Amino acid sequence: MNLYDRLERMTRRWWLYLAILCIQFLPPYTTRGMTGFNSQEINRLVGDVLSHALVLSWVNLSPLFKVLPLAFLVLLVYVPRSRPFFSLFAALHYLVLAFFQNMAFLEDRGLAILTNNAVMITLVALSFLVEVFARKNAFAFRRVNWKKGSLIGMAAFAFLYPVDPVSFRPDFHIKHLFTNAAGLTFCMMTPLYLTVLLFTYPEVNLVTLRVTGLVGTIIGLYNLSFNFFFDLPKFWWNGILHIPLLLISLYAFVLSFQRSQRRALSDPGTTFTGKSGEETA
Repeated sequence: MNLYDRLERMTRRWWLYLAILCIQFLPPYTTRGMTGFNSQEINRLVGDVLSHALVLSWVNLSPLFKVLPLAFLVLLVYVPRSRPFFSLFAALHYLVLAFFQNMAFLEDRGLAILTNNAVMITLVALSFLVEVFARKNAFAFRRVNWKKGSLIGMAAFAFLYPVDPVSFRPDFHIKHLFTNAAGLTFCMMTPLYLTVLLFTYPEVNLVTLRVTGLVGTIIGLYNLSFNFFFDLPKFWWNGILHIPLLLISLYAFVLSFQRSQRRALSDPGTTFTGKSGEETA
């Protein structure tokens, strides 16, 4: 059994999801000022870090991080040999988001890092790195039906991110749609990357699809809870913009298990015989 098959099996094990559940309890890291880990203090710290994240200071790079994913996507469609480079770019992109979107220098706490987010997004980055070597994604952009059309619409809605960064009200100004910081956020980029993977389904890297879908679902639930239940009415529009993350991620996660079941049924040679305790070749 090769490394990919081992990883694919591992992502179906109950203990992996228990481990990811435990990641949610990792406390934030701060260099000073953290007197306790009660829920109110952590919630306030999460808001402070995300609103002062290092990526938000990269104003001049925001348009670049919108253009680059689209450029690699165009290469993916028209230059088949660029497939590994798309996955490598996505892996590096997620590594940037894992740390710099979840890291901030705060006056009262010094360096602060949202550890659980950083770890989960790093797992997503590693899952894309697996694809660089496994080459499981066919990236065959088949005929668009209503399901795929819906995915494209939701991913584009998130990617364009039509919101004013100060008032958090709708902002559809054409200039702002292509210069905002959506390309530097996990929540707005993940619908795009998952949609690309879903277009190649069922010839897809199940490890990448499953891990990205799971982490996207978790972070999507966090964000919708925050925007709709804790900070209404100010962030209602920002909450709506996070719906594509939750829906596409959950769909990808569920679909990854359906593909896994079909694979097991069609390829019994990759399963245990149950008689001798050995794998069939």
